[in-house]
Amino acid sequence: MKKVGLRRLAALAAISLVGTAFAAAPAHAAKITITVMTPNYTDAMPPYYADLEQRFMAANPDITVTHTNLSWDDILVKGRTLVATDSTPDILNLNTFSDYAAADLLYKTSDLYDAKKLADFVPAFIDNSKYNGTAYAVPDLASARMFFYNKQLLYSSGVTKVPTTWDEVTAAAKKIKAKYPKVYPIAVPLGPEEAQGEFQIWAGGNGGRYFDSAAGKWVINSKANVDTLKFLTGLVKAKLTQPNPASTNRTDAFKLFSQGKVAMINASVFFPSTLKDYKSTVDYGVAPFPHSATGHSITLGVQDYFMAFKKPGNQDAVSKYLNFLFAADNYAGFLRAAGGFIPATKSASATVDSSLLPFINQLPNAIFYPGDLAAWPKVVGAITTQVGTGVNKDPQKVLDAIQKIAEAAGTK
Repeated sequence: MKKVGLRRLAALAAISLVGTAFAAAPAHAAKITITVMTPNYTDAMPPYYADLEQRFMAANPDITVTHTNLSWDDILVKGRTLVATDSTPDILNLNTFSDYAAADLLYKTSDLYDAKKLADFVPAFIDNSKYNGTAYAVPDLASARMFFYNKQLLYSSGVTKVPTTWDEVTAAAKKIKAKYPKVYPIAVPLGPEEAQGEFQIWAGGNGGRYFDSAAGKWVINSKANVDTLKFLTGLVKAKLTQPNPASTNRTDAFKLFSQGKVAMINASVFFPSTLKDYKSTVDYGVAPFPHSATGHSITLGVQDYFMAFKKPGNQDAVSKYLNFLFAADNYAGFLRAAGGFIPATKSASATVDSSLLPFINQLPNAIFYPGDLAAWPKVVGAITTQVGTGVNKDPQKVLDAIQKIAEAAGTK
């Protein structure tokens, strides 16, 4: 999960170099050193960890923590490289975990946290942290998606209510286009940055999924998904979207919205802070995402995970570290540093800023990627690079090709 507008910074304002230890070791010789690797959600993360780990090591003088904080682009590559070369950190914060669980590399969460702590995690998120019915990771934070719209562009075009169905989206888009020919009524970013999310939010509202858990099979080329891609193709051909959706990343679409050049967009819980980063003056509204005539509104739940790799003698140390991080005050600091995400714990959810409540209220309607499948990382790679081409090619053939890749990857 990437914090758009911040994760691509070329340099960090504070401690963030690969391999930098965030705090000095205690004066006496440590009994164990654990390594921690995390993504850089915002520039506030390195100072947060510096303080956290200084206090942790003061309370646990027999444990030294060496911390590496990386950009999302770097950690996605380096994290997997370290696993492949058997050089894993003790603790890793990443957006996938199931392939590591399938390889029996991770501790079960029940080996690291007590029952009270585990019970505090939001059920939807902890359930999405399971592989073969067993939790091997815990959520650190989460994101959900909703429908953002430019109030001025929408209502001044004669649209009297926020669209709730695909037909209403189309009708509103046509009115906006007629009133503002230089505005893109709706952004559909299907570029490789996060095409899987953009397509799933639309398909989910039509009953489409990537994987059918009940049947235990991939359903990427289902009728619901094909019909969704055909609908999006129709929007593109009618010139109601930005040009070239297949090469437009969500970052590009976000900038267009911030500039008042896009009227409607799918975006996540941290989009308001992104608009502030862009110094946008757009007066926007937030609503449940529109659905097809036969579907219902859903939100796409996306979460990242903390996981601990099994190594001789490290279980007690990593357990202490993770429980320290998720202590109420420390976790509150984590959320503030990460900026704008949905908390992963019930206790923290009860104290969030009111701006998050619409997203939290949508969680009962959340669907998730099939992240519990070890094959998912390979499949999602095919989706991100290929699904966007469906607006310029035959949607059925494009989804059939991705389906074949998924079936070859397996269902474990």
